[in-house]
Amino acid sequence: MKAKVKICGIRDCEEAIICVDAGADFFGFNFIENSKRFIKPKDALKIIKMLPLRVKKVGVFRNESMERVNSLIKYLKLDFVQLHGDESPNYVSKINIVGKIKVFSLGKNFDVKDILNQVERYNTDYILVDRERQGEGELLSFKKVKELKIGKKLFLAGGLNAENVRIGIEEVHPYAVDVAGGVETDRVKNKEKIYRFIREVKKYDF
Repeated sequence: MKAKVKICGIRDCEEAIICVDAGADFFGFNFIENSKRFIKPKDALKIIKMLPLRVKKVGVFRNESMERVNSLIKYLKLDFVQLHGDESPNYVSKINIVGKIKVFSLGKNFDVKDILNQVERYNTDYILVDRERQGEGELLSFKKVKELKIGKKLFLAGGLNAENVRIGIEEVHPYAVDVAGGVETDRVKNKEKIYRFIREVKKYDF
């Protein structure tokens, strides 16, 4: 199979069109208000209305009220929610109308057994592993991520770009890879970087 590609932090129609043409599979819309990639729901709606049906729409939240999450799921007709905070297994279990991606932020020397114990507590469609501090620090150890052997479908994130994504895919064999800063220049999505990143992902079968 070929890994899927999720481009996170989509903020305008122009970059959305580039990502569609390049072959991205998942689009992430960031509704975390203090994030540098935050987008207002009304602006996200304009983009979502022009997306082809094959593209999966992901709403990104952190410690958000269930009321707001459910409201935006319905307003934007999201396919998935991605939960970046301290959401409990009980919180996650209450989301039933869309797919769920639970994020685990891993330190440099994370304990494999401890992370697996945490993962097993969640009833979710996908697990996304990211660096402890998003956009900062060393790349995750692909060898250690591989040791997790997560039975759920895995999204691999954390400092990926066109130069290192193939190594991550070869080592980890994730269901999907997730990128934001790795396809940006000065915090703006870069067409050349997007195309190059997706080409690197899609040329590899496992």
